[in-house]
Amino acid sequence: MVNKICRTIIISLVLFWSNISAQVKLEGQFFEYATYYISNIDVQTGESDVPFFRYRIYSDTYPVYTKVWFRASLLSPSLGIDSRTSLIELETSPFQLKADIVLDNRNFTSGTTSFLDEGNPPNIISVNIQMKESINPSEFESLISAVMTTGQLADGEYRFELKLFSGTSEFDLSLSDQDSKTIIVESPSGVNLESPGGELADTSFNMVYTAYPIFNWNKGFCRNCVTYIRVAELKTGYHSSTEEAIRDERTLPFNQSELWLKLDDVSTFQYPISGARPLEYGKIYVWQVKTQIPTTGGMEDQVSPIYAFKLANPSQSASPIAESTVILQLRQALGDDQFNALFGPDSPLEGFKPTGNNISLNKIEIDQTTLQEILKRLAKKEINVKSVEVEN
Repeated sequence: MVNKICRTIIISLVLFWSNISAQVKLEGQFFEYATYYISNIDVQTGESDVPFFRYRIYSDTYPVYTKVWFRASLLSPSLGIDSRTSLIELETSPFQLKADIVLDNRNFTSGTTSFLDEGNPPNIISVNIQMKESINPSEFESLISAVMTTGQLADGEYRFELKLFSGTSEFDLSLSDQDSKTIIVESPSGVNLESPGGELADTSFNMVYTAYPIFNWNKGFCRNCVTYIRVAELKTGYHSSTEEAIRDERTLPFNQSELWLKLDDVSTFQYPISGARPLEYGKIYVWQVKTQIPTTGGMEDQVSPIYAFKLANPSQSASPIAESTVILQLRQALGDDQFNALFGPDSPLEGFKPTGNNISLNKIEIDQTTLQEILKRLAKKEINVKSVEVEN
């Protein structure tokens, strides 16, 4: 009787251990892009010619039974989809693994009938992939309408989920591994230059007083993008446009065989002391920024407008033009009421005329370009004035 009980316990432990060890796991990732072009995706079948996920499915023990479940869902207030909605949900019937397999979204669709494992020789695995759920027709119409207008997936929050179930037989499958990825899709807003400079016609008001200006721009939504910059002299009477000047001889990059200087993923850059041609006082310069964003159709260029500025000699910064620019920016930054209280009639600073010299910030001397950047940030309410003191 005791032996029978022992044998039963041993058999139970063996079966239990077998079930524990027969665990199928995932190893891989979901891929992320800035733009998803609909020509690369069939949202009704899941078919695509672009990799969205790639995983190795493996186990320490073979043979083992498994099944795979996948869902892509959407949350998009711009389309009126305010609760998470399935775009597509796929699930395989249970199948037996004898070796590792590589699961790629390009071979995981409702039309897939077999997988090929990495056995030696490889085994063909028959599989049945069923469509469990897809977006309802009314919501699908709004999605397709947006897609047809832009050619790409509508703005929204897309979630991709992958689950594995495994066991010693097709009847005892349980969740053994899973992974998910949430991706925010936004229409790229392009590159917007901020400073220095502006339109070519306004260079008299777009003065720079340092030969090493700081360039600032806004890339908008630009995840995992690559950024480039270029600067060139605009020669009056020789170049007919800013476009012609920026494509001519460049001051940055120094190497004329390079059209752009590659940067880190930044939105500000100071003109370098080395590796570029020095900027000269009295001359007009143009600059431009380019980003390359990853899309399902490959890397895509987004090029900014071209800004122009004139490099003025700091010793001449007390000119009426420089004065009016700073005063105007002070008014925009402080607002009319606070400006008039400080600079208007009978005010502490009535008749104030900036010279551009001896400007300090926290007891550290700064140039007029830096002052103008601070005033621009004040005008945009990116920073605030806490208090103002007037010293005689």
